[in-house]
Amino acid sequence: MNDFDPQAELAVKAAPLPTSKMLKHRRNVLVQLWRLIAINIKMIRVIWASHHH
Repeated sequence: MNDFDPQAELAVKAAPLPTSKMLKHRRNVLVQLWRLIAINIKMIRVIWASHHH
């Protein structure tokens, strides 16, 4: 089956491409580690608040 959607293809072609600076940022291990820590802290806060309310 070929589920070709011309509208989806146009949307993908019109999407902005990341800059080389953004790609380096996304591949940086320290940045990814920081983002992991930050999201884990947010999840802990949500869980903590739901258990103590």
